[in-house]
Amino acid sequence: MKYAKTKLTPLLLLGLLLALSCYDVARATTTISSGHADIFEVEYEQVGTDKPTLHLGVHTDAGHFEPANVLLEVKNSAYSSTSLFLSPITTILGANAWILPADLEQADILGLIEAGVAKAGFPDAGPVTFTMVAAGASNPGNFALFNSSSAIRLSATGSEVGTSSFSITTGHIHYNWGFSAPGTYTFDLKASYTDADFGVLESATETYTFNVIPEPSSSTLLLIGLVGWVATRKRIISKG
Repeated sequence: MKYAKTKLTPLLLLGLLLALSCYDVARATTTISSGHADIFEVEYEQVGTDKPTLHLGVHTDAGHFEPANVLLEVKNSAYSSTSLFLSPITTILGANAWILPADLEQADILGLIEAGVAKAGFPDAGPVTFTMVAAGASNPGNFALFNSSSAIRLSATGSEVGTSSFSITTGHIHYNWGFSAPGTYTFDLKASYTDADFGVLESATETYTFNVIPEPSSSTLLLIGLVGWVATRKRIISKG
């Protein structure tokens, strides 16, 4: 039996190259959907007496990753009522939203990312400032990064940046990360710090990508409600 020969025309070759390129990009992307992750981690790096640099990355127990190579997945088990938070949060996120909890035990029970913000390798306790430079033009909803008192650290309404920056002095801290709608969100972020010897240092701007999974089933909602009830009861008992 004879087989027809396929002629590799320039157009066909271009198509093959593009397909291989897409395949390599897909392979390079690391999806993080659970476990501890310092999503915004800035590292102070210095070689000898050279001017230090700041480097933004995503840190997990598995190692360090470049933000551009990471897809941060917000599972549908993050979907919950925002009634426990104050009006600044409900105004941005609505009555229900996808929220990564600051409580590590709750995140672990729901199989969500235990998301943090961190600074590493700095010579002192001086503040590091994180600034949202831009929010993606195709973001499907609103975003808020906030603490247990509902104080907003970063926010965006679609592609419009609201609260654009915040600072930390502690080495590691956890916040709530809230999204008002399912879909893919992107944010451009940079970090800055004033060094005692070299003055203001600034990292490169990095793009972070979040994929928010659509609303969960009714059975999942029951589990989410149970976890919330247990967490609330624990807080009441600890206060008593």
